[in-house]
Formats: sequence, C-alpha cells, structure tokens
Amino acid sequence: MNKEQEIQKILHSKFMYGPKYQMDEALTEGINFFSGSASSAFYELWGNSSIFRLIVMQPSKTLFTSHYVGKDHLMFLLMEEEQLRGGFISHSENLLTEFKRIFNHVREEHVEELHLLWINYASVHYEKLSNTVEKY
Repeated sequence: MNKEQEIQKILHSKFMYGPKYQMDEALTEGINFFSGSASSAFYELWGNSSIFRLIVMQPSKTLFTSHYVGKDHLMFLLMEEEQLRGGFISHSENLLTEFKRIFNHVREEHVEELHLLWINYASVHYEKLSNTVEKY
C-alpha cells in the first residue's frame, strides 16, 4: 500500500501542476490543477460556488467520431461522480450557447460560471499549449 501511495505521489508531482496552479487568490477561483497537452488536457477549475473537472480534447479522424469534425471544434467533457458528459464545441458559434447546449443537464448559473472560468483562465492556458488551437 505504501509503495502504491509513493508511486501516486511521484506521478502527481511529475504530471499534475498544482495545487493553486493559476488561482486568483483574491477571488479564490482559477485553475487548481492541470495535466496534459493540447491534444488532451485535464483542468480542475474552481469557481466561487462550484468545482469543475473538465477534460478538453482535440478531435481526430479516429477519435470519438466516424468523420472529422474540423479544426474549429474541441471536445469538452465534465467529470461528474462516475461519468463523463459533454460534446463538441465550435468556436465559430457563441461559446456560452454551445456550453449550454452540451451541458444541458447542469444548472444555468453553473454553466455560466464554467463559461467564465474557461474564458478567464483555462482558454488562455490551453491556447499556450498549442499554436494551432485558436482562442475560445
């Protein structure tokens, strides 16, 4: 058991950036943890009333779809208890409307909070991961 805990500790320190990776201490919001790359990134975003565990992925021909959805799309997945829910978002559409569409099971005020966290923190960080990803 101790060996597994040590392995987890090493992996966490090597691949997870945090805690308080890019937190606004005055507002207690921002990116608490981050791991991954532009092709697949995990964010733990802290808002004023919620904590969101968000996975962002670039689609490819062989990943998730039978046809390529295009470079102007990203897949957003929310980790909720033991399930993932979400879908593809196009940056050519209104982002808040797209978030409401794919996260229609989440209360509207939480979707708006997630949208603000994405705009203010995660999208800026995600854009730095890859020069090919346009700002959302």
